[in-house]
Amino acid sequence: MGTMPSKRLKTYFNRLPRRIFGPNEMAQFLAELRGEWGAPDISIQRLLDILLQRKLVTKAEFRSSKYNAIIRYLRGEHTVNELALSLQRDSFLSHGTALTVHGVAAPENLIYVNHEQSPKGRPSGITQAGINLAFRNKQRQSKYIFHYSAVKYMLLSGKHTGRAGVTQAKTPSGETVDVTDKERTLIDIVVRPAYAGGIKRIADTYAKWADEIDVGHMIDLLRRLDHAYPYHQAIGFLLERAGRPYADCQRFEALGKEFDFYLDYGMKRPAFSKKWRLYHPASLD
Repeated sequence: MGTMPSKRLKTYFNRLPRRIFGPNEMAQFLAELRGEWGAPDISIQRLLDILLQRKLVTKAEFRSSKYNAIIRYLRGEHTVNELALSLQRDSFLSHGTALTVHGVAAPENLIYVNHEQSPKGRPSGITQAGINLAFRNKQRQSKYIFHYSAVKYMLLSGKHTGRAGVTQAKTPSGETVDVTDKERTLIDIVVRPAYAGGIKRIADTYAKWADEIDVGHMIDLLRRLDHAYPYHQAIGFLLERAGRPYADCQRFEALGKEFDFYLDYGMKRPAFSKKWRLYHPASLD
């Protein structure tokens, strides 16, 4: 096997439909290759070394300052989105990266990729004091960040929703990816403003998409996402500010306004909308 011509090895390897392998996937493939070629005495590591030496695959190490590196073996060239989606099974692009996919934000070197947690119970018993405390300081952000080739990948553990509002969409460059749709993205960026570049970008996005979104679908998603906090008040405020018709905004009002709520975390001297019972930056008046 050590003298196997590169051409034969390359031809065999390139028959595979996939181009990104985790360590276990690569080991399984090499075990099958070893069996097919009748070379049981050659170790999996030796086979892998041959592939790496002949540059048929590249070893990619996604490094973190806090966690063990994630290893992937790559065949050919890959986009940052492909790499992001390879880091966790059944993941999808979200938040600021979804804005890029949908063409309303420029590409950034921080990619947000979401993987849903297992089902958990819904928090209960929220209070006004609890809401005030939660939004008093800056938004907490995930530290589950990995670096590879000058790009950062933030791995998010979203709540279990059965991939509600996740679709396949084409990026501006024509690549097809799993990503939150426009309505789900608009909800997610209100829930985590820092993952979308801040409130100004969020308000601008609502203004750009105001006439495109399906309000019924958005309300259905809110019910399926089942957030404990009343994010519908923030969404209604932003849609009204973006010029969405009164009847559509009223549908968000009808979801109730039991608490005073916040459009962002850690705001200093915010304005207050009585209609939406919402604190918001004064710049959005």
